Amino acid sequence: MILQSFAIFGLALAAGVGLIHLIWDSKDRWAVALKVFLGTGAGLGIASCLYFLRLLLFPGQGGYLLIQAGFLGCVILALLWKNRFSPGRVFDRFSISPIQVVLGLAVVFVVGISAYYWIVFARIYPHGDYDAQAIWNLRARSIYRSADNWENAFSPLINRNFHIDYPLLIPLSVVGGWNTLGGEVLRVPAVLSVLFLFSMAGIVFSATAYLRSVSQAAMAVIILLATPTLLLFSTFQTADIPLTYFLIASMSLLILASEKNNQGLLFLSGLMAGLAAWTKNEGLPFLLIMAVCTLFIFRLRQTRTNLLFLLAGTALPLLSIVLFKVFVSANNDLFANNGLPAIVSKLFDPARYIQISSHLLSELIHLGDWPFSIIVVLFVYAWIMGVRSPISLAEKFSLFIPLSQFVIYLLIYIITPHDLEWHMNYSMSRLLIHIFPLALFSFFLLVNTPETVLKNDQFLSSGNRN
Repeated sequence: MILQSFAIFGLALAAGVGLIHLIWDSKDRWAVALKVFLGTGAGLGIASCLYFLRLLLFPGQGGYLLIQAGFLGCVILALLWKNRFSPGRVFDRFSISPIQVVLGLAVVFVVGISAYYWIVFARIYPHGDYDAQAIWNLRARSIYRSADNWENAFSPLINRNFHIDYPLLIPLSVVGGWNTLGGEVLRVPAVLSVLFLFSMAGIVFSATAYLRSVSQAAMAVIILLATPTLLLFSTFQTADIPLTYFLIASMSLLILASEKNNQGLLFLSGLMAGLAAWTKNEGLPFLLIMAVCTLFIFRLRQTRTNLLFLLAGTALPLLSIVLFKVFVSANNDLFANNGLPAIVSKLFDPARYIQISSHLLSELIHLGDWPFSIIVVLFVYAWIMGVRSPISLAEKFSLFIPLSQFVIYLLIYIITPHDLEWHMNYSMSRLLIHIFPLALFSFFLLVNTPETVLKNDQFLSSGNRN
């Protein structure tokens, strides 16, 4: 059933790639690769939004495959109308340096090990971890088994600690897959997890290669996929890796939109940010961050138009979120029993800040569960390679985006109604993994590439000989 579980999403994936190509007509080889990986989230995300609207409007749960086919058909017609099927010069000759060969082999090795680890874990734990069993897969199973009465999956009788207010991109994708296959096939949520994991790695690689160099991209993806905690979370069948996928997709597209002065890319950035919010509640503050960054990155006279393009991209996901909140009433566990006086009291409690800082320091030292501090390693690498100059405004904001999201996460800990130590133990490592790929991508945008350093060393050596 593993191949069938991949095949049921094939039309959505193809439609997503086509949509990205329709909006961004670049034939650069790394742009083409980036379109493929961006198409994963665009296709699955839009299909889930359309499937949710179908559940609201019509009885039954069928039609997921038909929705994908209709989506793909519309994209193909638009591509034909825009004449976007013309062949490009994607496979022109290009030189490969020895360092690129070595790093390329390292990437292949790390990807292979990651795939092997994922397959082994999926066989041992086919239902995912506790959160998948108690929240994500349970929600999908409740919707699927409720048939026409799928709203019962969000009954107020359910304990709010099981997060019935979480958006539905992942559960509805699973439900759509199950309805297509005719049963609760365990491989469907596992396939979604692996698609988002390797597509996220693909975005980091191809966007870095497009903006910097192949060697720089290889370094970034090696560190990303070799991070034990990230790889472990990718096997859990929760929404954390899909959320991280949409965060990095949106941020990379915003930087590309600024570098290329392309409003279509800004639209796609808004789409990915909106789908992040349709994946998990943590995507909502990220959407606000992206809007603020758009205001500052683009010149003042362009701000209104560019912001409209970003917000236009969020339209379908935000419509789905609003309808979900309206038709499926569900309280958030962070605010249901957490009144304003209690929140204000916690904001001015210095003991909470000390407790959070202490726990955060421990988490940062062991970030990603590396056997050594990956943060120290990256600092040493930056010291050796040097920082690029000049740095564009968009690249500077690539540091602001993950930092802002991180600050919001810390603010939630300050006001949480749950036991603070339990809450941090339960979730801080996961939240840091949300941020890590964004920070890693930003890091490799800002430091010099291996090609630049080697070229400078050769120049200095030839100068000394002369």
